[in-house]
Amino acid sequence: MNIEERIRQVDLAVESATVSLSKLHVRELFVAKRLCEEFELPLGTLVRRANAIKIAGFDGSGTDRLREAAQHLIY
Repeated sequence: MNIEERIRQVDLAVESATVSLSKLHVRELFVAKRLCEEFELPLGTLVRRANAIKIAGFDGSGTDRLREAAQHLIY
């Protein structure tokens, strides 16, 4: 699967994804804030995208999902 296909799959799950910072572990929140600062991304958008990645059934840790979400938003 290429990046465009993966982004399309996650796009389908975005509407079902929540934006809840309370569900993030301390390390995940730190990573999310750093990514948002570095790439000028809205925190809520990043968290929602990371949750959509999880809903779409892709494996990985919370920090991995946040990093991938940032890549999707930058792409």
